[in-house]
Amino acid sequence: MSSLIALGTGGAATVTTMYLYVGVRGKNKIKVEDDHVPYWAFGIGLLSANAGTAFQNLAGIGQQLSESFQGNAALGDWQTGATAAVLTIAVFGLKPRPWKDALCGAVAPSLFAAAGGLWALPASVLTGLITSFIG
Repeated sequence: MSSLIALGTGGAATVTTMYLYVGVRGKNKIKVEDDHVPYWAFGIGLLSANAGTAFQNLAGIGQQLSESFQGNAALGDWQTGATAAVLTIAVFGLKPRPWKDALCGAVAPSLFAAAGGLWALPASVLTGLITSFIG
């Protein structure tokens, strides 16, 4: 046994996505509070980075978002860290909405890793812990 829970990253990403989907609906036995959605989605984003091709497109969304800001001459010099900051403010500064928080939370790990520096610390540390835990 190479891990504590033998799910694999693709299986864990699928299980976590299903749990979030069922929990947000709130009509079942599983309940996920709106305030907790970004954290669940961040976990999905971390798992997606190491999962199969079905989840690889999730990381591309953050990169495309950052590139769209960088390609806008009206904004001047725009770096990926600025996109990460805007995303973080959108998640924690606006009223909790499951659809917004799920999308932003799932995109955040790849965007944080691309930004580098202090932004990359949560994504890299948590990725190491999660992958060693689930296998």
